[in-house]
Amino acid sequence: MTLATLLALQKAEPLLVKRLGQLQARLQAGDEAAWPEFLEVLKALATLLPNLRPEAGGAMLTTAEMAARLGVKPKTLLRHKADGKIRPAVGQGKLLRWSGQERLS
Repeated sequence: MTLATLLALQKAEPLLVKRLGQLQARLQAGDEAAWPEFLEVLKALATLLPNLRPEAGGAMLTTAEMAARLGVKPKTLLRHKADGKIRPAVGQGKLLRWSGQERLS
């Protein structure tokens, strides 16, 4: 994905979220005609969000970011690494980077 594409997607996301909110308000007010557009915007947003994750653009995650993704503390993630339960994508000395695809075994 090019940087220009990533920037365009990042700019589109808040617009889609805003439109989804507007359509949701219409639905809650009883406007059944808003359903088709609501579902289309929801589908577009669901398609867009995975492409906004850091690793989608080739970026690597820090230990803190990866720990947050796994729902553990960074120290716990490092302990799992030391125990061989997970391996970072890049590791040179204290420099660790994660692809975001790693899972605890």
